[in-house]
Amino acid sequence: MTAHNPFAPPLSDQSLPPEQQSDIRKPKSVWVVQIVGAILAAFCTFGLTIVGRHAIAGQKVNYVGMPIELHIFLQTSFVVLLLMMLWQLPKRSRLGRYLGLGLVMFFAVPTAFVMLKTPVNGSAQFVGVLIATALFEAPLAYWAFAFAFSKKARRYFSVTGND
Repeated sequence: MTAHNPFAPPLSDQSLPPEQQSDIRKPKSVWVVQIVGAILAAFCTFGLTIVGRHAIAGQKVNYVGMPIELHIFLQTSFVVLLLMMLWQLPKRSRLGRYLGLGLVMFFAVPTAFVMLKTPVNGSAQFVGVLIATALFEAPLAYWAFAFAFSKKARRYFSVTGND
């Protein structure tokens, strides 16, 4: 086993030596993303079974809503991305980090879109909607920052897992 060389060239392996890897703990924001992702994956999988059992017969009669094949494809793709994120986050991979950030943005973008599309009658109501949007989006922005860009997160994701 070779010792860690602090004078290694930039193109060499940038991971920390094994004796320093154990003291880097998983940030709380990563735990929250994993918990929320697991809950969403469970509910989406349960939803797929409900769609498979009930909605197919109803839609073939009514012809309402999106085509059932598209619905199943989109929901299955979402479940696969969530499971991939849950699989990659413990490995500290870049893909897991990007998918987790995508999950946070999945909550933030529709929230902002819906709130900013609220019809208003005057400038006072518009300012109120902006303040409400900022209040709703601030925790999500902090969560995204803490998950992907904070010092703890950068340190956690810079250590490569042994796969």
